[in-house]
Amino acid sequence: MDKGSEVILQLKDRRIFVKTIGEGEAIIFLHGGPGSSHQFFLPHVLPLSQHYKLVLYDQNGCGRSGSLRDNAYSMQDEVATLEMLRQELQLEKLNLFGESWGSILALLYAAAHPKNVNKLLLTAAIGVDSKGYIEFQKQLLSRMKLVDKIKLFLVDEKIKKGKASMEAMLKILDPYYVYSKDALQNKVQTPVNKVVNDRIGTDINNHYDLTPALQRLSSIPILTVQGDHDILTPAKIKELLTDLVPDARLMKIENCGHWTVIEKPIEMNKIAYDFFGDGPV
Repeated sequence: MDKGSEVILQLKDRRIFVKTIGEGEAIIFLHGGPGSSHQFFLPHVLPLSQHYKLVLYDQNGCGRSGSLRDNAYSMQDEVATLEMLRQELQLEKLNLFGESWGSILALLYAAAHPKNVNKLLLTAAIGVDSKGYIEFQKQLLSRMKLVDKIKLFLVDEKIKKGKASMEAMLKILDPYYVYSKDALQNKVQTPVNKVVNDRIGTDINNHYDLTPALQRLSSIPILTVQGDHDILTPAKIKELLTDLVPDARLMKIENCGHWTVIEKPIEMNKIAYDFFGDGPV
């Protein structure tokens, strides 16, 4: 299978790591976190490279991309970076595959640049405003065992003092993101930039609201794929997203948590292949 190519692109004042694999119509992958990296998708989406050109990149301050001056991370800055990437790659319209926070970024970009978007595939979605992000945090905490809540608090205090890393926190949280803990062995352990996570997370809490701009999404095919045991269930995402966005569709994957790409890669690749290729979904 094509191992692809890797490059650091200088996009104005930022350095962005980009990995491309395969040939054909491009699909750009938007990773979650905030603060994670493109590696979340690998190797799970590689079968799509037999038919599409996969474009995976690390957002500002994430993975192998450069940091922003003064740690000025924000939702709108990521939208601006994605538009710079589109121009650099000379793509007229984008097919976006957004996961978790990446689904928010996909919607933000589409609302800002609707004429530059072909299709949106969202998974582990959050919603169209901060209500979903707040509800996600609430539901995650409600699922956690008391002992893990205590561990999480203690680790968070250590992180603030520089005595622990985000990896220690993820070790506590990760089992709650999957339907089956066996799926965790399929996850590539990628570092999470806590500064990016905190800055963009705060921005989402305080400023994320696409409700005034939803009509701008009306001409864009949007498919949302949610695990039936996701922290935000399909029923909740129907309320927070697909009922509000014109013509958006919702699919449910059985026996799956938040990380659909990791737990159900065969199903997700089939859905993506059909959706971006105009096949039956």
